[in-house]
Amino acid sequence: MLKHVNTESADVNFSKLEERLLQVNDVIARTNFQFSRRLPNLLRQMPTLIMATGGSVASGMYLKMFLESKDILCEVIEPRDYFYKQNISAYQRLIVLSNSGKSNGMLDALRTFPGQATLITSEYVMQEEDYTWEGDRKVPLFETIYWSNGFYHDNKEKSFISIVPTLGPNLMFLELEQLLEENKEELMKEDYIKINEKLKELISKSRERVDRLDFDFKDTNLIQVASGYDTKTSSCILESSLIEVGATSVCVHDKGSYCHGRSNLLFQNPDSPMIYLAHQMKPFDQELLHLFMKEYPNIFLFHTLDEEQNVFWKEFYLSLQMYYLSKKVANDKKIDLTMPEYNPTVIKKLYKYKGEM
Repeated sequence: MLKHVNTESADVNFSKLEERLLQVNDVIARTNFQFSRRLPNLLRQMPTLIMATGGSVASGMYLKMFLESKDILCEVIEPRDYFYKQNISAYQRLIVLSNSGKSNGMLDALRTFPGQATLITSEYVMQEEDYTWEGDRKVPLFETIYWSNGFYHDNKEKSFISIVPTLGPNLMFLELEQLLEENKEELMKEDYIKINEKLKELISKSRERVDRLDFDFKDTNLIQVASGYDTKTSSCILESSLIEVGATSVCVHDKGSYCHGRSNLLFQNPDSPMIYLAHQMKPFDQELLHLFMKEYPNIFLFHTLDEEQNVFWKEFYLSLQMYYLSKKVANDKKIDLTMPEYNPTVIKKLYKYKGEM
């Protein structure tokens, strides 16, 4: 396997995580741009397809939870699904989440979707093909919403695993939720300052929680994750990050389905770490954890029981924990989460493929 020299190590990217998130949420840029006014269309009551791939799938899961809390029917799909799905006409809105906006199939879907289409991106620049003519008026085929700003782009991360490009859109949805919760028309300077202070606190607590974890993953070939509806974003981040850098196999279990035979994977691999994700400890969680800890040695609870904010803040917090956990697993296995070794031929041909899906 060829060695690849990374432009920024994982340590640098994680040391700059707070700085970069605060740049995404820059008080001056957000206030001047009246950022919270750009998003009201997302709350219109219409069946919605959310399209994402790679690290953006976690943002798709977060957006799905957010929209469903507003009684909006949603589904998260991969770009290729769009061209095979049998009931596209049942959806009135398509939201595409993509840092570059150029992943194969996404622009085709945006340009051909018959309903309301929106691209949430960091850097995509509209092309001539993204417009049509209505009489003598040139109009875009889809709406574009940018979650980032010039402040962030001056210091954006260089990484094989997207950290801020996943957390950035989620931060935008988190701010919209706060806007609605406080019944405001727009967030003001003092609101963004409070959000930034909370971000600093959660980043610090997430880093410290993983630093206290007394386990070496160097010989780990399988990590199991117990998750649920409210932790799909964080479990997706852990699974995607570790799989994409080739660190270890990851199997995500729904907590309820675990009662129907999936427990045998842990029985057959009793030393494999089990990462248990929770925002609250209901009787079922208590029973599962009690059984796990009684029977197996490597059960680790990652939670947000120390956070009093709503579930959107909690899942953002747990997502941070999963990024730091991903970094620890990769470090223990001497893999750079920023730029792992990979097959350049396969990566180049697949990542840059632009043919028919």
